[in-house]
Amino acid sequence: MNEPSDLASRPTRMIEAGVLFGIAIDAIRSIKADPRKGGQRSALVSVVFSMIALESFVNEMTEQAQNMSKQPAEVATFAQMMGDADDDHASIDFRVRLAHWIMTGRMMDRGSQPYQDFALLIWLRNDLVHTRPNKLFAYGKTTMEEVHGRLLNRFRDKNILADEYIASWTHLVQTRAVAEWSARTVAAVVNEVCSGTSESEFQKTLTFINNAFQSYISGIF
Repeated sequence: MNEPSDLASRPTRMIEAGVLFGIAIDAIRSIKADPRKGGQRSALVSVVFSMIALESFVNEMTEQAQNMSKQPAEVATFAQMMGDADDDHASIDFRVRLAHWIMTGRMMDRGSQPYQDFALLIWLRNDLVHTRPNKLFAYGKTTMEEVHGRLLNRFRDKNILADEYIASWTHLVQTRAVAEWSARTVAAVVNEVCSGTSESEFQKTLTFINNAFQSYISGIF
């Protein structure tokens, strides 16, 4: 009987980030309405699960690095600092920027993409998770800007919100266009973190996960 190879006998761990991102993608596929037709509740599933997938990616890559031996110094640094950030309950924003800095050797540019969209996506996810009451309005008198000025200003240059008047702010973000934008943003952030790393076993894992995220995106757009 053949002896099992070292790779075959090595303990492995299932990585769930791609599975969770797949839920976000499936939610997009389920939306058959025009891209800016509001009230598509699956869009909210895509927004939330895109962010869940990103957090899973950061958490799983941190533990993956912590369980690896004989890796480059940057991987050991990643394992230590990302673990510390998690213990300190650092925000996903900080942890993504930290991961990017350690693995690529450069800071993520806050003034350019994909960081600006990433910051906006965090804001949207947080507002959905901690939803506040809609503002008071009077039909036929209150304008969209008066009711949803904050939301409209943040998304003004994207043309992805619902294009009909409605009093509910969550209705405005329930579009296929918002769902697609959310998934694209997360895939772009993952790609930023994974690109530019030196060759190692950890880099191979990053590449594998990054390819999964990018293939999901290319498969639906």
